[in-house]
Amino acid sequence: MTLAKLELASRLVLARAVLVRAVLSVAAFTMVAPLSAQPPGAAGGGAAGAGGQLAQRRGPRAPQLVVIDSVTVIDVINGRSIANQRIVIRGDSIAAVEALSRPLPDSINEYVNGKGAFAIPGLTDHHVHLDAGMDRMLQQAARGGVTMVMNVAGDNRIVSEYARRTLTRQLAGPEIGYVSVMAGPGFFVDPRFKASEVGFASGTAPWIQAVTDETNVPMAIALARGSGAESLKLYAMLDSSLTARLISEAHRQGMTVIAHGTLFPARPLQMVQGGLDVLTHAPYLAWQGATEVKAEDSFTRRERAPYASVPVDGPAITALLEEMKRRGTWLEPTLAVFARSAEEKDVNDWGRALTRRANSMGIPILAGTDGLLSGRDSTALPGVHHELELLVDAGLSNSEALASATINAARAMRRDNTHGSIAAGRVADVLLLDANPLESVSATARIRLVVLRGRLLDPLPRIQ
Repeated sequence: MTLAKLELASRLVLARAVLVRAVLSVAAFTMVAPLSAQPPGAAGGGAAGAGGQLAQRRGPRAPQLVVIDSVTVIDVINGRSIANQRIVIRGDSIAAVEALSRPLPDSINEYVNGKGAFAIPGLTDHHVHLDAGMDRMLQQAARGGVTMVMNVAGDNRIVSEYARRTLTRQLAGPEIGYVSVMAGPGFFVDPRFKASEVGFASGTAPWIQAVTDETNVPMAIALARGSGAESLKLYAMLDSSLTARLISEAHRQGMTVIAHGTLFPARPLQMVQGGLDVLTHAPYLAWQGATEVKAEDSFTRRERAPYASVPVDGPAITALLEEMKRRGTWLEPTLAVFARSAEEKDVNDWGRALTRRANSMGIPILAGTDGLLSGRDSTALPGVHHELELLVDAGLSNSEALASATINAARAMRRDNTHGSIAAGRVADVLLLDANPLESVSATARIRLVVLRGRLLDPLPRIQ
């Protein structure tokens, strides 16, 4: 295929992705649920009475104009609280954040007395894996305060349908960003990969491709982007040369790039030097100081790095962190994943120490769990609440931990003009809390009310 034909094919695939996203965006703004019409003080109207106590609802609603009064707004960008504020929501967007001295808008459909409450942006879990049959879990995540997620591997046929249904308000779940995955051919014996490419020959699904030095990289990236993915995830069994080519082409075609902390054999410093955007799983960064890194280690020894001989303040990790700082590379520690195995003390201790040092050096941190909910029962909290507590235990301040699941995530997902903070023009994803998360990040689980793109949801029973 000539270069001109390749470029044309690449542009056609990209155009398809843009068209699909445009259709979804239009649908999201036109498919609106019936509105309630209860002004403040009307019989049966109002989401909350004095002190912010919520009336019971039959289900999610999308009022035309919502006012949340007398609330303390948490400024997650500057780490401060602003008392006695009013949040005005029109449709699915925040219309104003203003002082109580301003006159109330006319024709209020839903009035919330937020006295004593603290308003934060909805939380983002930047590392989840969605599969078929997860409607209830997505709804549960939203009621538990998660209003946006990044799906970092899976079947994009399934995930894109979830994304469509949440955007068009058919499913009261978080907004979904998602990736396409690339790995070396040797990794495609993994049963998770096989389950995500049903109907395709191994390694050929557009969203989960096996790549080698002979791969037509521009076409492979175009196919990955054409599946609707906004990011590329590099998984395993990739060397530094191919990794750099994939990152460069993904950026050229408008994708960000996420990768496991080591790609076996590519080490984290090589990936960062190649322009990687996000490194995930803090303990995997210890392989930077290993004497040898082999492709087969990605199966047998991924979590068995030489922690004892690679201190986080040693020369190998210092050079890595300094390069991450210089380039603005995000670190996604996923501490909760490793905390599930308490007996693996070396893994947990090293991951926490690495996170502490990275944060102290000013490397931006993202909150991700590798598991949407903390349990399987119908009242299980989203795992991001526990991840935030672990990040504080690892040295982040309450404000820094809160930013990792709000404004930082929005920036990493290139949505900081629409998400991640409470301000006019932002999507109306808001949590009302019964305690101040700047004093204790565990307050994120003390939810009084969830606002999901302008719709009011009751929180999970356990956290009322």
